[in-house]
Amino acid sequence: MGRNRYPLNALRAFEAAARHLGYVGAAGELHVTPAAVSHQVKVLEDYLGSLMFKRQPRGLLLTDAGQRFAQALHAVFDDLDEAVERARSSEERGPLNISVAPAFASKWLVPRLERLETACEDLDLRLSAGLELVDFRSSSFDAAVRLGKGRYDGLESVLLFDEEVTPLCSPRLCETPLTPERLAGLRLLHDDSMLYDPDAPTWQSWLAAAGLDAALAEKGTHFNHPDLALQAAMDGQGIVLGRLRLASDDLAAGRLIAPFDLKLPLGSSFFLVYPKAAAADRRITHFKTWLLRELAPSNEASR
Repeated sequence: MGRNRYPLNALRAFEAAARHLGYVGAAGELHVTPAAVSHQVKVLEDYLGSLMFKRQPRGLLLTDAGQRFAQALHAVFDDLDEAVERARSSEERGPLNISVAPAFASKWLVPRLERLETACEDLDLRLSAGLELVDFRSSSFDAAVRLGKGRYDGLESVLLFDEEVTPLCSPRLCETPLTPERLAGLRLLHDDSMLYDPDAPTWQSWLAAAGLDAALAEKGTHFNHPDLALQAAMDGQGIVLGRLRLASDDLAAGRLIAPFDLKLPLGSSFFLVYPKAAAADRRITHFKTWLLRELAPSNEASR
């Protein structure tokens, strides 16, 4: 007896839209347009002969039928994820494909790759730097390192480290003691990579916390990646409100100094994330164990 030819793309689009209660969030997850998600949901509704959503001015609401079907579909996809992971879990799994935030890759992970290779000799690592969210169902990635709040639906999320920011600059700018008041005569370097988070500290908030005029932050040079802003600071082009943990190697080597004691929490942390069904994957386990062991001394020192 043959199986029905279910509209699999439509099922996947509906399952994502049901979780997000909207086409925009589902589209971002599936890397398609909201119109494409809407079209696929309509295909499913026509196939089932029943409406899945009530269209509201401010979003979507599941109908009773949609609610029941979404719950069943969530369970089906969870079972499918687990089955795929079991099918992939053999002695020879091939390379471990990791999607990594670019700043974490360049400032922390890449300088330590030799130590990783020594500790995990049989781990074949494939790194891809990028900021986009990973859809583990449709991509070849096994895990990802991301900066965020750690709440990722359906994923295991392992805290690597919290982050703080404080002014950082080249020692050449601090041949005489640097006071907060002297900031008015220096070029401020702005890391704009966290502007999507309204709670993330900025030069304005640091200056205000230091009791200085926040208007000083209106000047300066802006960068969309933290490693670019840190490099400009190392080159003596100004002083950056930089991330301490990402700059740890540069601080230890004396390429940067932190002239002030005032630090502000970033509000986001670095996490290792991977599908819950992959928790037993020995490649991920080895990589996670190594990451946490490498970070343990600095995590203890930061407390």
